[in-house]
Amino acid sequence: MAHSFPCDWKSGFVMDPTKKQRFGYLTAFNGLGLAAALATDISVFCPYNNATAPAYTPVAIANNKVSVVGVVENVNWNGGVGDAFSFSVYMSSENAMLLKTLQQMTLKTTSISALGFWIADFDEEVKAWFEQAHPLAPLSLTCQLNAPTPKDIRLHVADEPVKVAAGIDVNVYNVYFEVVPAANQTATFNLATSSTKKVAKNWGLVVGTLAKGALAPAS
Repeated sequence: MAHSFPCDWKSGFVMDPTKKQRFGYLTAFNGLGLAAALATDISVFCPYNNATAPAYTPVAIANNKVSVVGVVENVNWNGGVGDAFSFSVYMSSENAMLLKTLQQMTLKTTSISALGFWIADFDEEVKAWFEQAHPLAPLSLTCQLNAPTPKDIRLHVADEPVKVAAGIDVNVYNVYFEVVPAANQTATFNLATSSTKKVAKNWGLVVGTLAKGALAPAS
């Protein structure tokens, strides 16, 4: 089953209080030869106002604000354990240019040591926000940039910035990337359609464990 989470990214920066639209954040990104993890340099108002803090603890909401690496435009996953996750997010010029530099050179590694994201939506039936998609275990993913061939690297940074809203002189850059599971690594995701309907889905494969089980003698 495919899963798609289109978000109103502009509302992720400047939420309209009269609307309750899906929004999401990129909470962590490190790897690909970066000298350090991308900074959580976007501080925005977070409309998630439930009595309990988010179960996804990397989202630290303080005084209705959160600091993140990027604001999500879309996340897609076809649902298979080996299928790629695709991300379209908006980042600061500083973070975007760090990735742009990597995009324009031959990557020394496609390994991503830390990746986190969190998507929330509004349940109209109970009139409350709920956590719709995020990693369960581990909270920070170890994965690989999707690179089917040396000339087909699934990382793209927009050449031109866009404004987050009319009348607000803040520019951000769109960044698109795809990730696939790292070898012999697994992860579990929380995926929900409402505040009461959620499932855990697995991603990745540990071949050694499966092979060992397949060769074990029958009892």
